[in-house]
Amino acid sequence: METLKLLIFVGTEGIYHDHAGNGQFLTSMLNDTGEIASDFSQDYNVLADGLSGYDTVLFYTDVGELSEAQEMGLLNYIRAGGGFFGLHTAAASFRESEGYHGMLNGFFNGHSPYMDFTVNVSNSGHPITEGLADFGVTDELYYLKHNPDTSHHLMHAYDETKDETHVMAFHHTYGEGRVFYFALGHDMAVLENPSFQTVIRRGALWAGNRL
Repeated sequence: METLKLLIFVGTEGIYHDHAGNGQFLTSMLNDTGEIASDFSQDYNVLADGLSGYDTVLFYTDVGELSEAQEMGLLNYIRAGGGFFGLHTAAASFRESEGYHGMLNGFFNGHSPYMDFTVNVSNSGHPITEGLADFGVTDELYYLKHNPDTSHHLMHAYDETKDETHVMAFHHTYGEGRVFYFALGHDMAVLENPSFQTVIRRGALWAGNRL
C-alpha cells in the first residue's frame, strides 16, 4: 500500500485542550505505524493553497475563524477527492463558517461531564470498525447538531447523565472526497487508548482511500 500523506492541522484558540501537544502526539503515533507520513501544522495559510500534496487532512481544532480563501481552499480540496478527518473539537470550530459545517454535518451542541463511558460499535461491517469491540474511555461525550440521514453512523455512546444516546463516529462523502468524524479526543487519557488509536489510524487511511 502506498504511504498515506496526512496533514494534521491544529488550531490553538481553545482553552480547554492541549491541541498542540495532543496533535504532536497524534503525528508521532501515526508516523510510527509505517503506513502514514504525517505532517503537523498550525499555519492557516496552508488551507488556502497548500493541501494539494496531501491525501487527507485531519482537523484537531477549536473555535477559530476561517477566511473565505481558507474555507474555499479546504472545501475545494475535499470536493476534488481529498480526504477530511474531523476530530473532537473540529465540530466546535469555525462557528461562522456555514460551508465548513455543511461539509462536516456536525456542529458542537454541548457535552457531558468528563467521565467514564462505553463506546459501542454501531456498524462492524465498515473498514474503520471491522473487528473492533466496544471499548471504555474517559472523555467528554459530545452532543452534536447533526443530520443522521446524510451520514453513515459507525459508533455511538449512551450518556447516563441525560439518558440519551449520541453518535460518536460517522462518515459520508462530499463531492469526490471522503469525510470521517470522530467525537473523542479530549486529552491523553483517551489518546493513549489502543482502540482510539486504531480508529485514528483506520480513519485517516479510509479518508485517504487506502481502506
